Amino acid sequence: MKSSNHYYNQKNISTKGVQTIFRAISVLNEVAKNNDQGTALSNIARFVNLNVSTTHRILSALKSEGFIDHDPSSKLYHTGIALYHLGSSAHQFSICNHFRDPLEIIANNTKDTTFLQIRAGYDALCVDRAEGKFPIRTLTFDVGSRRPLGIGAGGLALISFLPNEEIQEIINANKRRYSYSNNRTPEEIRAFISQSQKLGYALSKGNVTPGATAVALPVYDDYGNVIAAISVAAIDQRMGKERIKKIARIIKSELEIHPSYRIKKESMLKGIKNCRKSNHIFRSTAKLKQKRRSS
Repeated sequence: MKSSNHYYNQKNISTKGVQTIFRAISVLNEVAKNNDQGTALSNIARFVNLNVSTTHRILSALKSEGFIDHDPSSKLYHTGIALYHLGSSAHQFSICNHFRDPLEIIANNTKDTTFLQIRAGYDALCVDRAEGKFPIRTLTFDVGSRRPLGIGAGGLALISFLPNEEIQEIINANKRRYSYSNNRTPEEIRAFISQSQKLGYALSKGNVTPGATAVALPVYDDYGNVIAAISVAAIDQRMGKERIKKIARIIKSELEIHPSYRIKKESMLKGIKNCRKSNHIFRSTAKLKQKRRSS
């Protein structure tokens, strides 16, 4: 397929440095357009009219700066956390800034590591974390990393309280990828989701890291949509049945005591617009772009 006018015209480029910039932008745009499902190296190279080796070098450079993320199991590329933060800086209301205070308060109250995750297509994307003061810290999720929705407490919280049809769509899309996470099966993910719905919070006991337990609650906007998840992780010895319930109450209480932590309609719309531009993390945008390309 020949490149469209959206991509650069090599004849109009006078210097090698500028050419490299335009090539990088073209590659980044191609990854962003397919961010919902991810895209392979060969597809990127074909659509931007570059050879595979050149495309791989550009992707490696973008990945090293956090603008691109590569899933080693599926070998697919997605946009990275740096792109999200770049877009977020242009708006007053960014998700990270909005939830930084409760994240730190929860970490201080529990003395354990607290994570903020958002949905990125069929993945859970870690966008922030706060470390508690307990000497043994459970750093099970790095900022900028992603996992399939349904894996880990945060990923469970993001999927468990969605409409049933959407849950099934996500499970079907991630079916193969679940096997790379401790050989989980779709049936196990459905069981975890059912448990989360009954408890009112998501619980992960060794689901990601042996010896670690995590608890997570979804965060809703004023329309009742799940927009994020806050989770707390600790070693198993600290996560008895009663403490798990206590942590769930701490997270819930923090959000209820400070309702401003829930993104209000006006600021939420700004945040959604920002996320759509920067990281294409909302599925509706990806579908709209797919429709435009096919028309």
